[in-house]
Amino acid sequence: MQLDLIGKSYGPNQVLGPIRLSLTRGQRLAILGPSGMGKSTLLRIVAGLDPQFSGSITGDDRLALIFQEPTLLPWRNATQNITIPTGCSVAQAHEWMARVGLPAHHNHFPRQMSLGQQRRLALARAFAAQPDILLMDEPFASLDGETAARMIALTSELLSGTGAGLLLVTHDPNEARALEARPLRLGGNPAQIQG
Repeated sequence: MQLDLIGKSYGPNQVLGPIRLSLTRGQRLAILGPSGMGKSTLLRIVAGLDPQFSGSITGDDRLALIFQEPTLLPWRNATQNITIPTGCSVAQAHEWMARVGLPAHHNHFPRQMSLGQQRRLALARAFAAQPDILLMDEPFASLDGETAARMIALTSELLSGTGAGLLLVTHDPNEARALEARPLRLGGNPAQIQG
């Protein structure tokens, strides 16, 4: 995946300036910066969710995105929350649920699960899509320290096991270090990669 961003504006306000990113399987990058800097906007561009920008994205990498919230289908059980968006089999869904520590939750609905369990289900769904690159937008926000540490370790283990690359958006440099992601700091107005 290669991003050559010239700029991103909302009306007359330019929020992102020129940014060049290149990422392949096995590589891990973290975009760091304070809230409101444009980190999530940049990730949405990379994910193809925001086509209104100047520049280009090239590459045929398969992407999977984990949002700040789990974004699960509340009217579907855990298994269906994996099989419907990814097209994987029920057996594959159950295998991924076991790998994230949810082997007995196949028929549970999101409302029957804790936030930590919902985040693990979202992680299983992302990896069930067999991504070349995993995109994560502040995925450990609102988790207590212990739960966040477990989620980071699990994510790192799954990345290593599958060989997927990572583009992480976070304000916390400790998360980048724990995931062994090369830090890139976003700053300035309009925001650009600093240094």
